[in-house]
Amino acid sequence: MKYSDQETYLMRRDNILKNVIHKNNTINFKPRNTSYFNSLINIVISQFISTTAASAITKKILLHFNSSYFTPEQFIDLSINQIKKLGLSTNKSISIKEISKIFSETNLAYKLNNFSDHELDELLLSIYGIGPWSVQMFKLFRLGYDDIFSSKDAALRKAMELAGMVKPNSPHDEYDKYSEKWKPYRSTASIHLWASMH
Repeated sequence: MKYSDQETYLMRRDNILKNVIHKNNTINFKPRNTSYFNSLINIVISQFISTTAASAITKKILLHFNSSYFTPEQFIDLSINQIKKLGLSTNKSISIKEISKIFSETNLAYKLNNFSDHELDELLLSIYGIGPWSVQMFKLFRLGYDDIFSSKDAALRKAMELAGMVKPNSPHDEYDKYSEKWKPYRSTASIHLWASMH
């Protein structure tokens, strides 16, 4: 079994994580090659719900638009209420409407490539309904950052508890503290922990 350099590094740093990685085998993770807009909408849909539920809602909405990905044009002329009727909460509908507006009025997709980490955080966090968890998921799954870990992610916390890393229902900073030993490859550790839940 050929493990990546990141996986090998993590297994040396943490014996418990080593067991998780062994059970999963190597995972060849690549960021999703999709538009920034499509990626952000998918992240908004998946907030506070399971991956399975998010996937079902995404499929249903894409079917409605007869499309395989999301574009600003699909939402820009819809009211918050019309977006809600696609199966989303009011907050998520407001968020999607705002993201659509920003992307259709500015050349954001191009600008994002040239943003510093701080500028990216500032811009995304200024959007209604986009919090730290959403920003971290965007950086991990779309931009491919190496060192992303979010103690706000319930599935990650659960996986760490099941592996015996942290006692169940500990304060969030306990999970953050434990993850320190995985730096600078916390993204790979997170991906293995999520995989261990399936």
